[in-house]
Amino acid sequence: MAKKIRVANLLLLLGIGLILPANSYSNIITENQTVQSDTNKVKSMFDDIDHFMDVGSFTKAYQKLDSVDLLSEQFGYEYGLAFSGVKRAEILLITQQFDSALIEIDRVIDRFPESRLRFSFYNTQAAAYNYKGQSKLAIESFRKGLNYIELLPPEKRSRSIAAIHVNMASAYHKLGDRSNTIKNYLEGLQFAESTRDSSFLTITLNNLGDIYNSYSDYERAEYYLKRAETIALQNNYKPDLLRIYLNLGNAYSNSEKYDEALNYYEQALALNKEVRPNTPPFQIIYNLGVLYTNKRQFTKAKDAFEESLQYCIDLKIPQGLYFNYKGLGDLYENFSQPYTAISWYQKALDVATELDQNLYIVQLHEKLYLTNKEAGETAQALKALENFKALSDSLAKKESDNALSELESEIELNRQTEINRLLEEKQAIQERQLILTRNLNVAAIAIILIILILLYIVFRSGAERKKVNLVLHNQKKELEELNQTKDKLFAIVAHDLRSPMASLQGILYMINSDSLSLKEIKELVISLEPTLQKNINTLDDLLAWARKQMSGISINPQNIDAKPVIDDIISKQLFEIGAKQLTVSNHIPNQTIAFVDLNAFKLIIRNLLSNSIKFTPPSGSIEFFSTEENGSIIFSIKDTGIGIPENLKDSIFTDKSKSRNGTNLEIGNGFGLSLCKDFAVRMNGDIYFESKENAGTTFFLELPKSDQIKANI
Repeated sequence: MAKKIRVANLLLLLGIGLILPANSYSNIITENQTVQSDTNKVKSMFDDIDHFMDVGSFTKAYQKLDSVDLLSEQFGYEYGLAFSGVKRAEILLITQQFDSALIEIDRVIDRFPESRLRFSFYNTQAAAYNYKGQSKLAIESFRKGLNYIELLPPEKRSRSIAAIHVNMASAYHKLGDRSNTIKNYLEGLQFAESTRDSSFLTITLNNLGDIYNSYSDYERAEYYLKRAETIALQNNYKPDLLRIYLNLGNAYSNSEKYDEALNYYEQALALNKEVRPNTPPFQIIYNLGVLYTNKRQFTKAKDAFEESLQYCIDLKIPQGLYFNYKGLGDLYENFSQPYTAISWYQKALDVATELDQNLYIVQLHEKLYLTNKEAGETAQALKALENFKALSDSLAKKESDNALSELESEIELNRQTEINRLLEEKQAIQERQLILTRNLNVAAIAIILIILILLYIVFRSGAERKKVNLVLHNQKKELEELNQTKDKLFAIVAHDLRSPMASLQGILYMINSDSLSLKEIKELVISLEPTLQKNINTLDDLLAWARKQMSGISINPQNIDAKPVIDDIISKQLFEIGAKQLTVSNHIPNQTIAFVDLNAFKLIIRNLLSNSIKFTPPSGSIEFFSTEENGSIIFSIKDTGIGIPENLKDSIFTDKSKSRNGTNLEIGNGFGLSLCKDFAVRMNGDIYFESKENAGTTFFLELPKSDQIKANI
């Protein structure tokens, strides 16, 4: 028994029209007033080109672009050159020279990487991928285009976004993703209906008709295609009318209305000679082959498929190869020649696999299963069946995951269709209802706004009270912390500074009273030196802390060689180092240049060295190292000291840090590391540490390597 073959519109590209970028040459003349006359000429040329394209005179349009390029090159008009490249690619797409179109738009993208036409670049590139059957690459390019939507004039953005949705719907359809197909077409249809954009509406309705044709919903397909035909005839959209005639022929052929289908195919052939005189009508011939197959006219079907196939080979159209291979397979299967059919199906499967078209691959595995089974090739039939089930189960799971979303989209699409029908039949009645509804909405909105204002006033009064209470609480907490810091400061001044000063006063008294020998005076001065150095260090920390509290500190970064600065700081601590018999080594290379504030850098290094001396037992070691990484210098100060207890690690860089006595009962002021942290951050750096109790500590100071980074003053 003969099997009816349903038309699968070749490449969809010939039935589904991609909406090319909503390109406009307006708003570019003011870009350079000195060449306004020349840019006006270019604008006029583009107007002519658009007219030629609208009426299908693509050869004239392409020739006109040569004049645009010549004039734009003469006065260095980059925008005109870029726009010309986009137009060339569009013409190549419409005339089905897809490889050439892709080469042209890739050239434009490479030549003008900063152009304001980048949205159009990627939308056109995506259209080329879509026509070539590379749906995943098409979707990727469409999404890149959306990243540059802000480059378009505001009034053109909505249409361009809607066009992207329609084009992405075509790509998703080829991938077998029905949910995203319907969702994206719905976005485009809503825009077209709301703006009454006849060109956009024609393409969207035509695409929807073709989609429903592929879903075997021929009644709805005919409805959308007939609406598209009416608008295209009214506006003389000949290229769109060609696609509509082809899709109507497919819809009637699929619903077995062969006479009506043949009539539309003949109209499409006649219009193709006018609109695309240099492009063979391989898609129409292919679909005639399907029609003849269903009518059991073997010779006519075979001739049609072979003629279309040869065109696709010559033009290098892979999806055309797929459809014609499959059409020949269907033909031979219908006429009970399974082995020949299997050969054609296998060729079609190879092309579908190369194109990564899951929907096509599933269909072919099913065909190979049935045909191998009919031929008695059980092993091959089983293999094809396994492949079919594995892939179809995967697609079915994806459809199941999106079932609810798809259902909602279909319901919304049905509702939109019904609204459109009612608008056409009862427009006058609906306009009166719209006025009444608008008045009621205004009244309702006014009432709602009054209620919202009242609620806002009540809410705001409560919120403001909470805000005031929170501010008072925070201020109280800050004052308590400041008082604690003040008490700590006074304790340091009263104890740490007063005692050495008192000792110094006593020594001066004894010197004045001539009660000490010169040797005794020298010994006292030597013993007093480290105490005075410690007091100076403490005063430096207190001064830095006070400036920080008054927000008066200033960071002035400069390039410094870190090694001699650190050597100088070590030399000033030699007494304390010698007293504990410590070994201090500076392994930092000469010409280690850091971009830092010199005083802040000295304060940090001095505090870190003092801490290491303080907490390292006698005969221990302290080492300085540096490494360079990602534009920064990381200084490390490693000691063999007693380490930092776990309960102190989280607070060590805060003003609340508690000072501990050193290994020789040395005392500290408790806020030196807090200052180190603050200064490191202000110099666009950081400070952190690694420590294990009784196993030593390593502090890391990360600072900018050069003056490419400004300090955070």
